[in-house]
Amino acid sequence: MEVSNKALVAYFDGVKSMGDSVEDFIAELPVKDKDLLDVKSRISWQEFKDITVFFSEKYPNYTEIISNTGVSNRIIKPFFDIITYVISYSLLYEFFLKLSFKMLYTNIKIDTKKLSSDSFQIIFEFSDSSQIFHEFINMYVELFKTIPVNFVGCRTYSRVKYLVVDDRVVFSVSNAAFAKVSIPNLLYNFFFTKKKLHEVILKNVEYSNLLEKQNLELEEYRKNLELLNTELNLSNRTLHHDVANKLLSLEVAKKRIENGDYEQAVNKINQFSNSVKGIIQNSIVTTHIDGELFELQENNLYDLLIEAVTEYDDIAIQKGVRIIHDFKIDQNLTLYTNKIALQNNLISNIMYNAIKFSHKNESIVFSASVCDENLCLRIVDFGVGIPEEKLKLIKRNVGLIGSTKGTNGEKGSGHGMSIIMDTANALGFKVNISSSLGNGTSIELIKNISQEDTDFTNVLFLDGQNTKS
Repeated sequence: MEVSNKALVAYFDGVKSMGDSVEDFIAELPVKDKDLLDVKSRISWQEFKDITVFFSEKYPNYTEIISNTGVSNRIIKPFFDIITYVISYSLLYEFFLKLSFKMLYTNIKIDTKKLSSDSFQIIFEFSDSSQIFHEFINMYVELFKTIPVNFVGCRTYSRVKYLVVDDRVVFSVSNAAFAKVSIPNLLYNFFFTKKKLHEVILKNVEYSNLLEKQNLELEEYRKNLELLNTELNLSNRTLHHDVANKLLSLEVAKKRIENGDYEQAVNKINQFSNSVKGIIQNSIVTTHIDGELFELQENNLYDLLIEAVTEYDDIAIQKGVRIIHDFKIDQNLTLYTNKIALQNNLISNIMYNAIKFSHKNESIVFSASVCDENLCLRIVDFGVGIPEEKLKLIKRNVGLIGSTKGTNGEKGSGHGMSIIMDTANALGFKVNISSSLGNGTSIELIKNISQEDTDFTNVLFLDGQNTKS
């Protein structure tokens, strides 16, 4: 292995910078009979090692001296600056540094490897590991630290690590200046950043659209959950409230048995059984189908109303209240509705409240008529009436509003009016309520039946019936 005398120029310049004589320095060297000032000549690797060790012993700050005199001289620095600024730092370390090392050292394999935009490696591979010496490594560690400072005027020193592996010395150099200082890198970063920014904007729009779509889906899920919750609440309230009301029929049946009227008692028990069974079944199958909260089927309206009235006859009689029904409708008129919901959840609750808040010897009037293609069901009592503030809450259908005891101390759950409002809405009835304290209450249920015989597109038929058109 040989080393060009050009590698010694930095040493001699360093001697001069320290104010010493180059000739005296050469005379003190262990290497004799060599024209070390002839840059065209070469010395052996061992001679280069001896000179370097001697230089380091004479000048403890030898690494700093070599770095300043060997790299930043007035000829090399401007040239490297031009390369770095105008061309690329990659070209500097991949070509010119590599080339300069090969010009200085023969039979040493020198390679470079780019790790990233701000870091690279220089690998020296020797013929034998014994050729590697400590002063050589220290000298190049210092050199690579100051590369950006000496070459491009950067004030930040590089981070340098080295690793000796068998017969190789690997220097890893990193500095942010490598990625930023050259004009090509600046241009590249500008256009690359612009492209990246464009991609980020497109991605952001894509994510925004996806997020909006997911938000719409979540909103749809929320609405469905609210609908299911409404249905569940209605089912739970109905089971709790309406079944409790039906227990009054058992009290009537009990008294009939005590009086020996077994046939009427059995009729009441059967009536109770059928009503409760229907309420429970309705709560199980209740679902939102094509805008309908309940399953619908064709019902004879007159018979349905008569059943609703007679169910509470005995309860009204026990309290001394008279029920008057005035049904001015065709006895063959049919209505597509849910019988259990209309009869038990809606009419029965209104009837029970009318009886509950009526005094002895008062009357309840239940009328039915068809006017201008509207079915009108009206239940009027002349009892205690509803306070104005409570009436406002009922009309707003705020839910549970608190229970009020009846004229005979009858207790309730507080759910009755909300069940009436929800069921009426589900069955397509408009509810009009008027009341006056001390004068009674009127509840009117209105439903347009002009399409009852012609439009059944949103009706689910039961018992094997077919959809009419």
